Amino acid sequence: MFDSPFPLTDPDGGGSAPATTPDAAPPVPEAPEPLVRVDDARDYAAALAAYRRGTWDDGRWTTFRLRNGVYAQKQPGMHMVRAKIPGGRLSFDQARTIAAANRRYCGGDAHITTRQDIQLYFVTLEATAGLLEALALGGVTTREAAGNTLRNTTACPLAGVCPHEHVDAGAVAERLATAWLRHPLVQHMPRKFKTAVSGCGHDCGLTAIDDLGFIATVKDGRPGFRVVAGGGLGAKPLSAVPVLDFVTEDELPAVQEAAARLHQRYSNRKKKMASRLKFLVERFGEAEFVRLFREAFETARPLPRRPWRPLAWREPTAEAAPPPLPGAIVAQHDGATAVVIRPPLGNLDSDRLERLTDLAEIYGASGFRLTRDQNIIAVGLAADRVAPFVAGVRALGLDVAERDTGLGNVAACPGTHTCPIGITNSHALATAILDDAPALADRPELRVRISGCPNSCGQHHVGDVGLHGLAKKIDGRIAPHYQLHLGGDGTRPGAIAIAGPEFPAAHAKAVLAAVVRAYDEQRAPGETVRAWAERIGEDAVTALVHSVVAADAPRVSDLHVDWGETGPFFPPVTAAGECGQPVVVGEFLGDLARTAHADMDRYRAVGNPEGARTAAAEAIGWAGRRILLVRGITARSPDDLHETLRGHIGGDAALAGAYEAALAARDAAADDDSLAALGGAVDAWIEAAEAAVERALAVRTMVGIPA
Repeated sequence: MFDSPFPLTDPDGGGSAPATTPDAAPPVPEAPEPLVRVDDARDYAAALAAYRRGTWDDGRWTTFRLRNGVYAQKQPGMHMVRAKIPGGRLSFDQARTIAAANRRYCGGDAHITTRQDIQLYFVTLEATAGLLEALALGGVTTREAAGNTLRNTTACPLAGVCPHEHVDAGAVAERLATAWLRHPLVQHMPRKFKTAVSGCGHDCGLTAIDDLGFIATVKDGRPGFRVVAGGGLGAKPLSAVPVLDFVTEDELPAVQEAAARLHQRYSNRKKKMASRLKFLVERFGEAEFVRLFREAFETARPLPRRPWRPLAWREPTAEAAPPPLPGAIVAQHDGATAVVIRPPLGNLDSDRLERLTDLAEIYGASGFRLTRDQNIIAVGLAADRVAPFVAGVRALGLDVAERDTGLGNVAACPGTHTCPIGITNSHALATAILDDAPALADRPELRVRISGCPNSCGQHHVGDVGLHGLAKKIDGRIAPHYQLHLGGDGTRPGAIAIAGPEFPAAHAKAVLAAVVRAYDEQRAPGETVRAWAERIGEDAVTALVHSVVAADAPRVSDLHVDWGETGPFFPPVTAAGECGQPVVVGEFLGDLARTAHADMDRYRAVGNPEGARTAAAEAIGWAGRRILLVRGITARSPDDLHETLRGHIGGDAALAGAYEAALAARDAAADDDSLAALGGAVDAWIEAAEAAVERALAVRTMVGIPA
């Protein structure tokens, strides 16, 4: 008997606000799904117009714009737009597109994020439609760069050129980015979902800190991937756990499907802050989580899906381990050279981005790579072109470090500079730290990671030294603070940074400098920051911080003012970002109905009629549940659903007729012809149900009932 991934007896009663009609998912398409569709931007413009007319309420609009990469900024009326760059592989044409669009529509720098995306800031709501179309016309998408979707797939920073790699992890990321793009299965998941790919066992892609990770390997002479899942940072950081020892490359989309279905079935839709995949590891325990994951994978593996373009595998040509911090000039496996460029905190204005692109093209580079430490790498340079290229880059005021220096590797999220849920201005603090970097130039280079809140967008949990913002009282008044973290490493499972003491934000620069000096002076040969911190112990670290705070106190005029600010400190009203806000209309039920309908054909294609019938029953049920949910009714069992639904749609002859026709076709389905007829009846029912939901939502919007 087929074990349904979406049993009708396991609803969890929440839901996402509605968006447009879910994208249909053809079960066996002839060509891969494109990353960029200009129609996405035009659909966005139409939705914005509906919102402006008042036919879409705030909840519906927010869900839709997030799925298209558009966030509200801290500044009223302003928005941030996130461009999705799979594997950080940025072409010169894309770079110029982003620079031009940023100049025309935005009011800030282009910002490289810790997930290899590019974010654009200070966009008015009306300008977002033009910005999205300009990006799409230039080959850049924002689709599913935000919202509760499969977010950008990241990869090793040197993917495609690294001498250690078995396979180009960036190419893997590009294929994975389109394997489920626009598919209803992943449009309104319980919470966002992040994926990373590493090209070899050194795991420079940092798979341990994401929901799903793929690590290239070779087993018994066959190339493939190890799979880890359930990782994540934030307030409850957890390293991913191994779930599959070996899968072939063409099975990777089936692994994604298994993870998404597990997420849809078991994650908590009512408590968004507890809905990442890592909470299922916590809920079930590692062994049961692995069992459930493997079971979902075995169900998904034989089913047809979008075509997979084969990868090019190679034998690594380098020594066993890469350097922990690649220098500015890196030898590629093909004899060319890569140059690591360090824009401050990943920020580039349009002019410098365009001029950098011109330089790279003039000197023969083949493209850019964005990195998770907010750098940009020019790849494919001939050896004799490196020196003039580097000179040109430096003439732009951008850093190409000839050697590692104490604070040459600082990354930070924007914090309260733009983020509505930021607690501290991590961007301003990081800028101030970089201003003083020359004072520590003779110290060892450490990975410094700064987040403006516990959510870890600055990845403070995996830095050698991490800081995250929080709010605490001093003399009865709320003041900005940071907590120290030491010895994190995203390439090693379980190496979440050791949490240290908290201290007022005003002392953050002094604390960081003291930690760097103490480590340099006290470390044993080859000793890492983590080993040093464990050796000296928690009490010694706390004593060090307290001594710095006491010595630095005379310099500080007001502990209640944050870095980069002049007025009193106020923490955000909520700690939940827009993607984590609870919503109650249940668009995800429509997604699941469409997904189950597509699954019917997938099961028929592999000769599993029982699976097709079960999928049909699920599709009928999910569509019915959504009709009831928008009326404030939740059915608790299939029988309850059937009777309750009949009682509520009986007055609508067309809707009731579509429902009864779907049930009759389900009961009559026996051979392939009748299964095909069942598919048509189910499709008609879903269409009728969606139309009924649209009518109900329109009435609610007109009379002002919150969705």
